[in-house]
Amino acid sequence: MNNHQFSLIPSGITILRIILSFIFAFLLLNGHLLLSVLILTIAILTDAIDGYLARKLNSNSFYGAYLDITADFILVLISFIVFAVIGIYPYWVIFLIVIVFLQFILTSKLQILVYDPVGKYYGSFLFGMILITIITPPYIHQYLLVIIVLYTLISLLSRYLALFIKKRK
Repeated sequence: MNNHQFSLIPSGITILRIILSFIFAFLLLNGHLLLSVLILTIAILTDAIDGYLARKLNSNSFYGAYLDITADFILVLISFIVFAVIGIYPYWVIFLIVIVFLQFILTSKLQILVYDPVGKYYGSFLFGMILITIITPPYIHQYLLVIIVLYTLISLLSRYLALFIKKRK
C-alpha cells in the first residue's frame, strides 16, 4: 500500500460509522437491545479511531472533518428518529438536533473562527444520551429529555455568545 491508500483508511472508518448507524437502528427497532448497544459502542469507537488515524497518517482534511461530523450527525439523527418512532422521545427533539447541526455548519462557514466550549462536546453528549436512553428504564427518559433540551439550549447560546464576543473583538 502506498501513502495515498493509507490516507483513505480514516474516511473508510468514518463511512463504517454511517453503515453502523443503520444497523443500530434496525437492531433497536427490532428489540435487540444488547446487540444495538454493541453496535452503538463500536460506532462511537470509530469516531475516536478515525480522528486518531487521520492525525497519525497525516491525512487530515477539510472534507474528512466534514465527513466525520456528518457521520456523527447521521448516527445521532437516526438514533433519535428511532427513539421517536418507538415513543421514547417526542419528534420535536429531532428538530432541536437538526437546528444545532445546521447552526454549526452555518457558523463554521464564517471567516471568524468560533471556539464554542459547550458545543464542542455536543456530539459526545448526544452519544452518551443515546447509550443512557437504551440502558435506563422508561421512567428515567423524561428526565433525560429535560437534560437533552437544556444542554441543547446551552449549546446554542454558547455558540452565539462565542460568535458575538469574537465579532466584537
